[in-house]
Amino acid sequence: MEQIDFRTHDWENARIVLDFFKQPTTCFDNKGLLKVEPRYVVAIDDDMASAYYAATIMEYAKRQFGKYPELLCVGGIGMLSKYMNRHKDGIILSEGMKLRMTALQFGNYPIAVLDEGNNTGANLKGIINFLAKQHDSNAPIIFCPTQRLSKRLERTIAFTEYQFPGTLPLNAYYYVPDERISDICRLYNGKALAGGLPLLSEAAAIYDRVGTGRYAGKYMAEFETAIPKEVLIAGQQLADKYPLRISRTLLTAPLQFLKMYFAVLKHQKDIAADLERQITVWKKSF
Repeated sequence: MEQIDFRTHDWENARIVLDFFKQPTTCFDNKGLLKVEPRYVVAIDDDMASAYYAATIMEYAKRQFGKYPELLCVGGIGMLSKYMNRHKDGIILSEGMKLRMTALQFGNYPIAVLDEGNNTGANLKGIINFLAKQHDSNAPIIFCPTQRLSKRLERTIAFTEYQFPGTLPLNAYYYVPDERISDICRLYNGKALAGGLPLLSEAAAIYDRVGTGRYAGKYMAEFETAIPKEVLIAGQQLADKYPLRISRTLLTAPLQFLKMYFAVLKHQKDIAADLERQITVWKKSF
């Protein structure tokens, strides 16, 4: 794999965007104890770090309340994740199934896999439907997303009762550890492929979806904090250079997607090996 120089202007822009659009952790009190006894803990999306974060909260809950909550592993099959998540026996794992396999490396947790959704809103609708079936719609639930997903997720959760009329707002808390660019840009989540192009594109998408307000009132609640000028400049420069919406330009976005696609195909074994190495690291600090 090629080495990535995180000191370049593009990566500084990505750091600015990712650090600013981060949901704070809200599940602990000032004594380091969980504010509520969670009925559910959520690992979500395509990054297995979320499973590690969720396992951490599961253990906090067990020590503090004497029992594990139920772990919800949430995520469907995306355009690229279906190639990253091919199991050694040939089965294509959903993101939820892969999160479950990762979480079980840390404990024998009660787990439900919710993998019918293919975007953040659909994943949340799956959680809402699951809670309604369990008659637990208002149960405390701790979400454990990665830093890069966290603010998009929180703003979408804040909008669920409007996006899905007739549903109750989720009783949501968050656990979102700080992550450095080098932590996020890894093989196991695909973000280090193609010179880090997937992560640069995702940072651009975070700004485009949250920072510009383009999704506000449609799929997520409006971002309520004033955005500093340096974040606006960094985000716009990324959005101009690394667009994810293929309709935006004739060539740039399709070529970038193809570059990521072929990189995933080429490095499937490397991705799996890097996850095994990372799980070993996580276990040592667990």
